[in-house]
Amino acid sequence: MGGNEEKWIAHAKAGSRKAFDRLIRTHSARVFYFLYDMTGQYEDAQDLTQDVFMKAYQAIGRFRGDSKFSTWIYRIAYNVGVDYGRQKGKKRQVLLEKNEKEILQQTRDNRDPAEWMGTREAIDSAMQSLTEPQRMAVLMHHEQGFSMREVGDVLGCSESTARVHLFRGLQKLRKKLHDFSPGAE
Repeated sequence: MGGNEEKWIAHAKAGSRKAFDRLIRTHSARVFYFLYDMTGQYEDAQDLTQDVFMKAYQAIGRFRGDSKFSTWIYRIAYNVGVDYGRQKGKKRQVLLEKNEKEILQQTRDNRDPAEWMGTREAIDSAMQSLTEPQRMAVLMHHEQGFSMREVGDVLGCSESTARVHLFRGLQKLRKKLHDFSPGAE
């Protein structure tokens, strides 16, 4: 944790709204994209991001500093996203933009746009076939750059269990997306 962030946390715990606003500015974009990955809906992710920071503001006094602030805020975001999904009964549509760009780059010369859309739909479908912990482990580790320890902290499991979720998720994705990989034809 950076020195400034530690100061902002201490001031926020003491009741400084300005310090908490700095924490929001530092983490809001990543939390938004995390929730967008969970929901697949821009407006829902915006609303949920606000909910996350409202909950964090109410609970900042209970932040002990045992983990990084970002891990704590992502744990709140994960819980908010899961609760929202349960409440709405929605399937989460996940878009892996980095993977889309890689696949587009690899297939641009060989496939027309209609085929590319089929590839994108296959990625979305493959991601939705994963269990919630598998999907979140893949997203947090590969998209957000979380360490496996942080993934475990957010998911509420051990690092080794988080590794199992990631491994099994990647295995399922490879199996489902085999036909879309270069040289598969």
